[in-house]
Amino acid sequence: MSDMPATDPIETVETEPVISTEADDFERLHPLTIVLKTVAAASQNLIAMGVLYFSVFDRNIIYTLLAAISLMAVITGISALVWSRFTYHVGPTEIRIKSGLFQRNNRSIPFDRIQDVSLEQKLVSRLLGLATVKHETGASAGEDGKLDALALNDAQALRDLLRDYKSGLVAGSGTATGIAAEKTVIPPLFAMDSRRIFIAGLFNFSFVLLAILGAIAQNLDFLIPSEYFDPWYWADRFSEREVIHSIGLTAQIAGAVGALFSLIFIGVGSGLVRTFVREHGFRLDRVDTGQPGFRRRRGLLTLTDMVMPIHRVQAAIIATGPVREYFGWYHLKLQSLAGDPSGETDHSAAPCARPEEFAPILSETNIAGPTDEILFQSVNAAFWWRDAVIMFLILMTVAIIGGLHVHPGVFAAMLLAVPAIAIMYLNWRRHRFVLSGNQLFVRRGWWRRRLTILPIRKIQTADISQSPLDHPLDLATLTLGVAGGTSLAPLRISAIPLNQAHALRAQLI
Repeated sequence: MSDMPATDPIETVETEPVISTEADDFERLHPLTIVLKTVAAASQNLIAMGVLYFSVFDRNIIYTLLAAISLMAVITGISALVWSRFTYHVGPTEIRIKSGLFQRNNRSIPFDRIQDVSLEQKLVSRLLGLATVKHETGASAGEDGKLDALALNDAQALRDLLRDYKSGLVAGSGTATGIAAEKTVIPPLFAMDSRRIFIAGLFNFSFVLLAILGAIAQNLDFLIPSEYFDPWYWADRFSEREVIHSIGLTAQIAGAVGALFSLIFIGVGSGLVRTFVREHGFRLDRVDTGQPGFRRRRGLLTLTDMVMPIHRVQAAIIATGPVREYFGWYHLKLQSLAGDPSGETDHSAAPCARPEEFAPILSETNIAGPTDEILFQSVNAAFWWRDAVIMFLILMTVAIIGGLHVHPGVFAAMLLAVPAIAIMYLNWRRHRFVLSGNQLFVRRGWWRRRLTILPIRKIQTADISQSPLDHPLDLATLTLGVAGGTSLAPLRISAIPLNQAHALRAQLI
């Protein structure tokens, strides 16, 4: 068993990393991997055991415990068997992995093909002094070679070895420098204390708690009648209650307002918890050993440690909202070719920062932030009024067909159409762009405001498209392709004149 980690596990660095150098010297993962796999599998079967206790075993605790012990024995045996059949070897230029119980796989991952390496420590891994090493080659979705789990010092040594190799250093030559840099107290580019995390959580409104409770309730529907989760059931029950009709209108309005504030309270609380768990200990440092990049560490239950090479940064995204912007807070994200262990499309570089705080981060990437001298161009007003007219015509058609007997749902849709049209108008006011120097600035969204700063040299494709509604007005949409971006939400400049779209594309490509 490896030594237990220090107070900050990620900061622990050993002076003599254990990396095999012989061609046929395959190693197994740390033996405590069996414990990790067993705990993970057991936690996933807790609800199943609860279902068995209430249903199959008729609340017999003896039978349930025997079933749980048998299940744990099976899980432990399978985990041990899988561990014994998984071996790896770190060579001078590649990582080889042998795995599989019945169908054996022998994978070779050349260092040249590895695009990103990150370390991850879940709560149990941190207690045991282990870390998961994730490699991404871009050959498929997710991590292509995951070593789960290694001793923390071995995981850090492997990460440093790959970083040095990618920068052209001889394996191990940059280790001493890296250790010295780790021990030297260097101020981070950006860090978040508990107060800053609390501020960020206030702006991250979320109903994740309600979603979790709903998922649990669906798995325990044999205990609670399913109709209890149907809003129409409660609407019918309340409509039949004379006590509801007996109270005054003021009391009814007060009850509705109270219910609304309860939802807001739950949303704010969920956002605070979610932000604290994800951003706890957030720290962004500049890494100069190996390939220059940003090293980001964060997480309470799952501690992630990843390095994002600066040369792979494609664009900068400054996100905010109407309330957050009023108080002067912004979220800086970096769009990169490197993967993110948390699954985010863009890398969080400064989740809650002032412009003067994330300016040094942008300067490291050679991306210039927005200034007051930059004059943004607006897009055509058809961006909002076309959708508003279509919505109005649909509602009017439904109302005419229904005659005097308009369904309450249609009436509610008419009422909601007013704020929807207002948001369309506000989105149009915010959608602006400008080509300044060698960078393209694009603003989109009123509620979720995003300013994308895209260097021209990073643009790979520029497509001009026209919808049936664009042709009569001679408008077009310019869609920009950037490496590392997502096809689900590409960068677009909508509702601009067709000749302007062609001229802008000629300047960008």
